[in-house]
Amino acid sequence: MSSEKGEGTDPKLRNGPVVDRECTDIFCLLLFIVFTFGMFFISGYAFKNGDPHRIAQPYDPDHRACGVDEDVADYPYIYFANPTNPKYLYVTTCVSECPQEESEPTPAARHSKMSHLEEAKTNSKLPSELKCQPNSIVKSCKQNMLSTNPEEVVIIYNTELFMKTVCLPTTKQYYETVKDKIDVETMEKVSNDMITTKWLIFGSIGISLVLGFIFLFLIETLAGCVIWTLLLLLFTVLLAGGVYTTGYYYALTDPSKLPASAQAEIDAQTLQEQAQANNVNPKNYLYIGITLFSLAGVILLVVCCMYSRIRLAIAILETACDYVQANFTVVVLPFVTFFIMLLYFIYWFVVALYLYSSGETTNKPKQLPFGQFSFTQNQKIFANIHLFGLLWNSAFIVASVEFIIAGSVCIWYFQQGPRAQEGGPIPLPTAIGRFFRYHLGTVAFGSLILAIIEFIRIWLAFLYKQQEELIKKNKFFEYLFKCLMCCMWCFEKCVQYINKNAYVVSNMTGKGFFHSAKEAIFLIARNPLRFATVGGFGEIFIALGRGFIALLTGLFCYIVITRTEKFKYNVTYPEAPALLCGAIGLVVGSLFMSIYGVACDAILIVFVMDEEMEKQNGKGVALCCPPKLEKFLEDQ
Repeated sequence: MSSEKGEGTDPKLRNGPVVDRECTDIFCLLLFIVFTFGMFFISGYAFKNGDPHRIAQPYDPDHRACGVDEDVADYPYIYFANPTNPKYLYVTTCVSECPQEESEPTPAARHSKMSHLEEAKTNSKLPSELKCQPNSIVKSCKQNMLSTNPEEVVIIYNTELFMKTVCLPTTKQYYETVKDKIDVETMEKVSNDMITTKWLIFGSIGISLVLGFIFLFLIETLAGCVIWTLLLLLFTVLLAGGVYTTGYYYALTDPSKLPASAQAEIDAQTLQEQAQANNVNPKNYLYIGITLFSLAGVILLVVCCMYSRIRLAIAILETACDYVQANFTVVVLPFVTFFIMLLYFIYWFVVALYLYSSGETTNKPKQLPFGQFSFTQNQKIFANIHLFGLLWNSAFIVASVEFIIAGSVCIWYFQQGPRAQEGGPIPLPTAIGRFFRYHLGTVAFGSLILAIIEFIRIWLAFLYKQQEELIKKNKFFEYLFKCLMCCMWCFEKCVQYINKNAYVVSNMTGKGFFHSAKEAIFLIARNPLRFATVGGFGEIFIALGRGFIALLTGLFCYIVITRTEKFKYNVTYPEAPALLCGAIGLVVGSLFMSIYGVACDAILIVFVMDEEMEKQNGKGVALCCPPKLEKFLEDQ
């Protein structure tokens, strides 16, 4: 029956996803193909006109890239001719070699080039003239320390090569002037730490994979336990926080209202004096306490009023585990996608480097010797298209995996329960075949909408950053920008959620993106509490899985670095490689849990559709339920 929430699920789907289907959203697929050719054109332009060496190389005051441009091709290093003051660091010249003392370095200098810098010495053992290419500011390569014009001063001092481009002073006075501009110590130490721990970092991929499979193994039996434990912990923390903050309020205002045991343990007078000294309003603690008690009450009401829906969420999580175990090859899919995405990012980044380096050298005076580029209007347009291509292609790759997993779940679901038929199609290969044959356009459409929203968000953030000082002077525009960015973020999350559900409906009905999105929205509107509860607990559980894998991977690496002889005395910042290991764990954890996220969404949608179809048939109970959902319905 028609209503403002749409018609019920089509009874033709009682036997599962539609078999006879047609290609969907062909126009959007053609647009995606044309855009891809446009990206290749931009790549060709970038490779033809760009030279990434110009980015890495420093520039002299005449904006010539040392070691790259014709006049300075034999002078690849930058030398600071007047490092006496940070404001004169633009006085530079390209040199063919960094000046060094002829004598052997001291044992201290030999021990550590950063920790034991040389004090200023006479330049008797240094050359009297640099092997440099003069420019409009440094007109002579000979030492000149007596000039009153800072731009004419040329000081020859002992140096060492840094990052294969910079002649870094070893004289302490000059080193201190230069180091803040290029962040020498941190860059060198962190890069050395990464090199020292490189095998551990690569090993963290294997560690996180093992943890992922352990979590995969435990998840089926722990799903219910974890959700109920989380609810209990959340309720306890909120209740304890409310007791503490209201107790603190009474300690500051009227300690006599506190229990005798609490009065004996606290020094109310000291607390009151501290509160007065810090201008603390005691009522703030009362308001916080009331809020925490209210939230605890809400949690209790949710558990009491939505007990069956919480159990449904647990049943769907456990069913998602059954799906993964029955179709274990699906675990490979996110990792294949990850490597495809990684290769694409590398390609995109290389093109971006070439595109950036295709710009003209800036002619602004008194610039530091790095990143001196300006761009034409066409190059700016190409850069924006290249950025949009990253967003669209990334969203397309992610959506492709979601679509295939959702299709596999739809096929598998209808092979369960009493109406299941033997000898049905194999879920994953069938879903992959249908995706590539019929639904590339649907995924291109959904990912295009998401890419447009993300692109607008990036531009809003860029405009805010560019005009931050001006915007902050006008409170109206500041709030307007922040509201716009917040609204776009919320809109993006809504579109992501609708897209995932639309892909499930498209797999079931064989229809295009708009029709599937509309049906998905109506389906959610007819069952809002179910989707809110299951989606909420599903997100918590998935976030817990990601955190579990990332945290344990990073913690394991940190313990290895800080407790083993091989790394203990050779790594300066153990946090840096440990954080990188944790980030790798987060990526792997996200890949694992993405399977559960899509599977849970798909199972819920198909379950609700199954139930609606059976209600239309006069039975009211879903008949294709997997065992865990069937048990939930029997208990009901």
